Amino acid sequence: MADQVNLLIVGDGPVSDALVPMVSALGWSPTVALTDPSIGPDVDAVVVTSHHEDVDGPAIKAALTLKTAYVGAMGSRRTQARRRAWLLANDVTEADLTALHAPIGLDIGADEPGEIAVSILAEIVAVRRGRASAVTSISARDGAIHPELAPGEATCPGG
Repeated sequence: MADQVNLLIVGDGPVSDALVPMVSALGWSPTVALTDPSIGPDVDAVVVTSHHEDVDGPAIKAALTLKTAYVGAMGSRRTQARRRAWLLANDVTEADLTALHAPIGLDIGADEPGEIAVSILAEIVAVRRGRASAVTSISARDGAIHPELAPGEATCPGG
């Protein structure tokens, strides 16, 4: 798996504003699209912050159709139900919808835009690393922090 991630953020607002510098800090490449996002095969993850049916529905459909590695969308349960109905009415199958992370993010109690951005990025990392179903606090897990490395091989970035 390449370390570079091309993340498309669909929509604007405080969460999008918080995501861009965090995505860059991860060494990933962020792109923000406000209307009619072009989702190509080079996009690894799509985060939809838009709540505009003419933007978010088509963006999610395109990402799911292309089998984008991560597709997530913000919004209330009511917004998710509206999107789901639109997607099903526009040739997205129930099977396709299983790949959609909506509402987006890990349940860490995030409330502010920066916290929500952290929860979104944490979920993307968990999905990319195959850990989405096993996410828990590191302190609650037994064994090595980096089980994929031999003892003594782990290093602390910058430290």
